[in-house]
Amino acid sequence: MVMEDRAKFGIPLLDDVLGGGVPRGSIILVEDEVGINTEHILVQFLSEGLRTGEYGYILSTEHLFSHYSPLFVPYNISEVTFETKRLVFLDAFSNPFGYAEGRPMAAGENVIRDITQPRQVTDQIRRSLLHVRSQPIRGVLDSLTTILLVSDSLKAPMAFLQHKIATDKDMGVVSILTLHRDVHAPRIIQAVEHYCDVVIRLTKKIHDDKEPSQGEILQILKVPGITLKELETTDFIFHPTPGHIELTPSI
Repeated sequence: MVMEDRAKFGIPLLDDVLGGGVPRGSIILVEDEVGINTEHILVQFLSEGLRTGEYGYILSTEHLFSHYSPLFVPYNISEVTFETKRLVFLDAFSNPFGYAEGRPMAAGENVIRDITQPRQVTDQIRRSLLHVRSQPIRGVLDSLTTILLVSDSLKAPMAFLQHKIATDKDMGVVSILTLHRDVHAPRIIQAVEHYCDVVIRLTKKIHDDKEPSQGEILQILKVPGITLKELETTDFIFHPTPGHIELTPSI
């Protein structure tokens, strides 16, 4: 299989703004806030890769396998995809500090015992993908916030981030990291944004009396090689439905 030089989301407007997708080896930061279901864009990203013959993984510090698997069904991706290791789940939620023994159901053998240890996390990611040869890989870490909150200082999570960036660029892996921006100080958010190649923010739509309906906004804050002044549109109304995401320009 010939690896395309850019990874698409499969969301036309977003891919267009990103210049046809993101370059291989990129780190994408998706910032959200309380009440927004970021999983929709994560599943869309991974499903688009699987559709085009890629492999993928989800490393979750916040949810069990059972939280994600139903989200893939509308994309015609079943648990067989996990069983055949086209898509790998790494559990850093149910047993993150080694307090209990045993494996989480349906997650297989990929258990991360201590998410405060950057080397252990990156080594487990690498071991879980040893079966992948020359095929391109996409990854999701949901979320970096947990690692930041449970670490004694910023040293460990920043070391993890730097190591992951170097490893992904070397292997051509495209990764999404999620961050809950409403629980971090601005300096921490800015530090993480600095390391990432693409920054996307999901926020709640600000309503006025003329438009009482609910909605969410997808903002593009950083794109490789493009300044925000050069972008015609950086804000989109975000319409996620099972198996599909639609963006419309925010007026």
